Amino acid sequence: MPVEDINTQKLAELNDKSPIKPRSKGEVTREKILIAAIEVLALNGIKGTTHRAIASNADLQLSLTTYYFKDIQELIHQAFRLNSERILSRTDTFLKAAFIVVTDIEKNELRKTIVKEKLCLQLSEMASEHLIDNIKHQAISLAVEQLMLTEIQVTPELCVLVKEHESVKLLPYEQLCQFFNKVNPELDAKIMYTVFSQLQYGQLTKQINIDSELIEQTTRRIIAWIMSIK
Repeated sequence: MPVEDINTQKLAELNDKSPIKPRSKGEVTREKILIAAIEVLALNGIKGTTHRAIASNADLQLSLTTYYFKDIQELIHQAFRLNSERILSRTDTFLKAAFIVVTDIEKNELRKTIVKEKLCLQLSEMASEHLIDNIKHQAISLAVEQLMLTEIQVTPELCVLVKEHESVKLLPYEQLCQFFNKVNPELDAKIMYTVFSQLQYGQLTKQINIDSELIEQTTRRIIAWIMSIK
């Protein structure tokens, strides 16, 4: 095909693309309710999350929250889903940066103890900074994520959402662990993910006095264990 025809075809394809449709007032209101529900869940827990509390937080009439979400349980589940989407949409800077650091080292070098120890220290520092930053700036999302994982014990309907959420979060951990364990990196990834998650949940009530030393020591130990460093 001549270049002129190719360019004409591309231009036609671009012109055929429909503009992004603006969200309706109802969609905006619905999202506002869900965002308010996430904040109320983080502050009050499941039992304290009511239509009235959500309406007050969103500065909306109570009738609007009950109009869009007649069932409070469904509203809570949709808030869990939105919170999950927001967490998963954020770039996991630590794991991406860690992956780059590891891939920059040649495989032969990675077998040397001194290289592994230096890498372990670097990854531990990166992990600690990442977890502390999350605790400081993503406390609401973390608190609601923890609630969702707890609620699954009494609400089987959340199983699919939780499974999807955890599988996406685990994938980059598995990719990192594959550098040090070719046999069962999934197990190492699950352990690292679980320990890091619990470290964050455990510090949510200590916004002012975060136990940085505990986080640094724990991340150093778990990463050293995964890298088979004594």
